[in-house]
Amino acid sequence: MPDIVDRTGDLAPSATFSSLRLHKSATRGFTTILKDKELLQLVNQFRATRQTDYGLLAQLLSRASVLIRVKYAKGKDLVVFRDTHSRSPKYHPTDTEAGAPDLVGLLEAISLLLDEDDTARIPWHHILTIIEEGKADRKDAPRQSVPYLASANQARPDLVGMYGVAISPVGYIIQYSCPAGLQTSEEFPWSDLVPLVSYVYTLYVPHPDFATRDPSVTLADTGDVLGPPAWNIRDGDKVYEKCVVRVVGDPWHRMTWVAKVGDTPITIKDSYRDVRSSFREGELYDILHKEGPAPGFLRVKKEYEVQWKRGCPITVTVDSTTRIKTRLIMHTWGESLRKCTSLVDLLKCMYDILEAHRWAVMERNIIHRDISHGNIFVQAKDSKGEDEEEFKGTEHRPIFVNEIIENTKNADPMARLGDLDNAAELDRKAAVSPSFVARRDTIDEPLRYRTGTPKFIARSPALGCLLVADIQFPSMPELPIHLADRYAQVYSNDRSGLRTFCDDGPTRHGGVYTKEMERKHKKNRKLCKTQFEHRPRHDAESVFWCIVVFLLLAVPSGSAPEDPLALDDPDEFGLTCAWKCIANHEIGQDGTGGCTQSSLTLKTFSWIWQIKSAQSGASLSRHLPPLHLHEAMQRIILQYIDLWKTQNKDVQFDTGRIRPAEIPDNRIMPQVSRKPSGNGQLVAAGSLRRKRPLNQLGPKEEPQAKRRRITMQGTDSYKEVPQNLPPSPRFKGRRRTRQGKKISLPLSPRFLPGCQLPLEYSLDADTSTKRLPSTPASLSTNLLRLSPTSDSQTLDTDSDAEA
Repeated sequence: MPDIVDRTGDLAPSATFSSLRLHKSATRGFTTILKDKELLQLVNQFRATRQTDYGLLAQLLSRASVLIRVKYAKGKDLVVFRDTHSRSPKYHPTDTEAGAPDLVGLLEAISLLLDEDDTARIPWHHILTIIEEGKADRKDAPRQSVPYLASANQARPDLVGMYGVAISPVGYIIQYSCPAGLQTSEEFPWSDLVPLVSYVYTLYVPHPDFATRDPSVTLADTGDVLGPPAWNIRDGDKVYEKCVVRVVGDPWHRMTWVAKVGDTPITIKDSYRDVRSSFREGELYDILHKEGPAPGFLRVKKEYEVQWKRGCPITVTVDSTTRIKTRLIMHTWGESLRKCTSLVDLLKCMYDILEAHRWAVMERNIIHRDISHGNIFVQAKDSKGEDEEEFKGTEHRPIFVNEIIENTKNADPMARLGDLDNAAELDRKAAVSPSFVARRDTIDEPLRYRTGTPKFIARSPALGCLLVADIQFPSMPELPIHLADRYAQVYSNDRSGLRTFCDDGPTRHGGVYTKEMERKHKKNRKLCKTQFEHRPRHDAESVFWCIVVFLLLAVPSGSAPEDPLALDDPDEFGLTCAWKCIANHEIGQDGTGGCTQSSLTLKTFSWIWQIKSAQSGASLSRHLPPLHLHEAMQRIILQYIDLWKTQNKDVQFDTGRIRPAEIPDNRIMPQVSRKPSGNGQLVAAGSLRRKRPLNQLGPKEEPQAKRRRITMQGTDSYKEVPQNLPPSPRFKGRRRTRQGKKISLPLSPRFLPGCQLPLEYSLDADTSTKRLPSTPASLSTNLLRLSPTSDSQTLDTDSDAEA
């Protein structure tokens, strides 16, 4: 797999890490703490030991935490460090087993809860910091800690970044992970404890120069501290309670985080937008919905930048990348495309997605650029506001498939299209979005960037060039008489000129690739790249790949379980080859766009092959009508819907199962997924480095509860310092163990009046939670001074694209 560190600016040490990321006491430094005899004794013991000893390392860090808390943070809860190398955390929002970090930092109240139940595992959303011990491989520890930091980033929407430490007997390295990327310090020797103490101090007293916490997101009281999390999200004076995470994205790009509000269709989407982005998602939704909620798309209430204190949006910066946390509040919730119950329903959904997209191109000048399973929603429900108006642009509205097939007047779409993070205005001269208009004369062509989700991206954008080698494709498909008449009738107001179009003479989809064009491309190979732009037809091709991926993983109802061992034998399960090719596809990695191997197997689905054949000339967009591929695909899909309905050949799917398929080891972060990814946004990678085998460990460690008591209470200094600490508060609640026995719960400090948590700001009166107003969207012109100079010749990636 491509090393995940390569995507984060690698692990090159930063000489300015300490000054930029670590907070130090403004008084006399850490003189008293650095002279603490027990702390120094623990450091010497750790340096001298030749065997892995997680308990000793937990003692060392916990001792530093006790000293910092007593001297500088008496009003805050104690942070303790706990061995987790043999018991992985639970409840990660991606529904994966993301591995077991060696140690984690967490609140003492949570650690005490874990001590009461031998079967309990720490939830990811209680982790404050990650520690990896590298005694067996000193150089590997910093690299090994990276995926755990990324997982912790995803699990903590209330935290902006996550600190980690890679430790060995020689020294230690401190890391900081946030949506802008990863930063790594130089290696500090154990003779210099100032950075390590500063790291612990920063957990209690955050750095004042940048946001480390989002004060608008807090953990909700669900009655079970160690259970799955729910979140309260404040929007001005309104609080959306018990929001449950449904989607979380790449931790080092936008880190899109989507939560559903209770039982309502209201959805909240947080993401970190690159300040260099040419377009803003909220502004494009405003254009789509300028005449009321546009059919075929998600309903959106508003978008704004989230502030960590008055007038200061949450901003993350690593090297040349700067991102701002943006919140989108939507009034639509839908299920995954995987919930399509039958083959006919799947094709109806795909038809309606094509229809909504071509309407957006024709009527709103918007191109999506990232159609994938993760951006298509079925069985959608809306939350309508009291003053919300209905769609007014009915004269040239999108007309969906059931109006043709079922004769349903003003039929609702079977699927909705959402997530305009990568969307753009097609004609830059006609663009009206404020962010783009303000910078129109200073930025390059955004449509020349290669944008999309690897599983679903069209071939031409994947390579960043025109494909001129495959130009023989069929004429525009023709509908049978009974469908053609109905089709022409419902689309009588169509302005594209394609609803009744048929090829006449040598044209294919209305265009001709002449010998002169062919000679020009052969003579100057660079033309294929310089003439490339993302066009509407590329989004239509992404719809095709959505169909393919769905069918490769779909399970017909009543099917017997498949043997996973047969996946390695193409003769037994030939479609495995197609799945592996598509699932392992990376943008620009081969000369075919990742499609050649799968094409041979896809001929099994003759009707899919018919759709693919219609796309063969998709690179020649300069010589074809912009929506020709939409038209061709919709006609083919319509024919098969009609055929399978009239001949009773529909196939029902088991929406609770997918075919056993190995997740490729290629993107985002090392994970072990319980199920294959159909949406292309969760990609499991190779297994993490195995923890040291037993013969490399020290003496057998005692059970966690007893070991923690020894760590904290078996020292003289613990008797001197923590005796003055107030006892941990208790919860008004109970929790069941696996045996069904009820035990008392310590109350999470988050819900206690006057109790401050580590990493939480003490807001001034004018920045208090109650008084912080709703943050309106700021104009993009205010971001110009934050934007680094971008290379206008770069074609490899869009700064705002999350592939």
